[in-house]
Amino acid sequence: MISVKRLLEMIPATISWGLLIFPVVTSLYYPVAAIFFLAGFVFFWFFRSLEYIIFLLYSYFIFKKQSSQNTHTILHQWQNNPNTLPKKYKKKYQQLDTQNDILLPQDIYHIVIIATCGESIEILSDTFDAIKNSKYDLAKIIVVLATEARQAESTIIAQSVLLKYKGVFGGLYTFAHPDGIAGEVKGKGGNITHAGREMTKILLQQNKDLSYYVVTTLDADNRVDSNYFSCLTLAYISSESRQQKSYQPLPLFYNNIWEVPAINRLIALSIGFVFMVESARSYRLNNFASHAQPLKALYAMDFWAVDTIVEDGHQYWRSYFYFLGKYSVEPLFVPIYQDAVQHETWWSTTVAQYKQIRRWAWGASDIPFVLTMWHKKFLNLPFFETLLHFLRLLESHVFRAVGAIVVTLATPLPGVLNPEYAMYGYATSVSQMLSFFFQITFSGIIFIMLLSFITLPRPPKLRYYIYLLMQWVLTPFVTIIMGSIPALDAQTRLFFGKYLGFNVTQKVRKENDKQ
Repeated sequence: MISVKRLLEMIPATISWGLLIFPVVTSLYYPVAAIFFLAGFVFFWFFRSLEYIIFLLYSYFIFKKQSSQNTHTILHQWQNNPNTLPKKYKKKYQQLDTQNDILLPQDIYHIVIIATCGESIEILSDTFDAIKNSKYDLAKIIVVLATEARQAESTIIAQSVLLKYKGVFGGLYTFAHPDGIAGEVKGKGGNITHAGREMTKILLQQNKDLSYYVVTTLDADNRVDSNYFSCLTLAYISSESRQQKSYQPLPLFYNNIWEVPAINRLIALSIGFVFMVESARSYRLNNFASHAQPLKALYAMDFWAVDTIVEDGHQYWRSYFYFLGKYSVEPLFVPIYQDAVQHETWWSTTVAQYKQIRRWAWGASDIPFVLTMWHKKFLNLPFFETLLHFLRLLESHVFRAVGAIVVTLATPLPGVLNPEYAMYGYATSVSQMLSFFFQITFSGIIFIMLLSFITLPRPPKLRYYIYLLMQWVLTPFVTIIMGSIPALDAQTRLFFGKYLGFNVTQKVRKENDKQ
């Protein structure tokens, strides 16, 4: 007999494959139903595309405003003369003051946990150097290198890093995550959780107040913006209910953006833009990759999940249920730069990119988790808010898997499968509507193209701008082959109980002039 857990795991694939099969079957036997289904679906896609463009533009302006903000001056004012604060922060200070909940910048410490699994000293040095070059008091930054005990080479590299950066930060530690712990899957979650537990033991032995510490998790290739810690400090001290929040920077895959093949560059750009959009809609924002959370809250909920390969997005739901719905993610609009996927050859890079997207799409496994936890804590959760969050989760995973496929096939499919389709008066109207929607959307693509020129770092050669312009021709291929297909792959594996293992994305740095 199939367990309830297995039935819940079948939900994402069932809905996604159902949406793909429905227009095929109805085109054969009931074309009118196919017409209305496709028209409704494309309208929904058009609405989402328009919303995407609007919020991307809004997010970009916030990003630029954040970049020009003198965060250090605001922190100084908060510390020494709150009456001179800008209006926005003066109001926050007054609200916190009435609650007797003022934290001062000088009291805040940052713990940075860097997860590594075999990355070279060169890659790790770039990450450490970015932290070292931060416009922040390095004495208030504790850096933790989280290695895997199963990799002997990682221990050697970790010792080299400790020697190279000795005395640079307020603290520098390395902890090797033991292999084969019961209940854990091989992945980042177990690694950073072990490091977080060990670091907290040290702080508690020193009688430190955990509420003064904020933890940022980084991958081995991540480079923080020089203003990251200042912006995070300001966001943390100026937040109400700060323990029930996490803080999400913008993930921009720009470190090697001009060195990777066009497909990977397009995917890297798209992912960065997606999270700019989500940051502008903070009610939809989840944890992704590198993010920050108060140490006191992490300690209370035993850090991150150790039984899933998508610990970042899953952390949102763990936190949401731990705090009984009183939890949110605050966007920082400050970047953390990451590597776009790059291997030694074009083919291995493409395969690695597919596996990375499939692993991200494994976040569909949160759907059964959410339903299970919602059932357990039903009476203690806000019903409509939880329902809305769940529907957004379900919609995002389903639309990721089927959206591009259905929209691409919306116009030709019914006519190919059933010649009688053209006899219906609705068919002409739907075709005209689709044509109009595609024209509007194409204008949006032009805007996104222009934005990519503005946001990307300057290329090594001007001709790379021509490559950037030409790469957008690959959009249909990328959205289906490298978007929908890996998402369907992940959901179908979940349907059959073929669980994914963690696949470490190899980090390669090389100069490549061949595009």
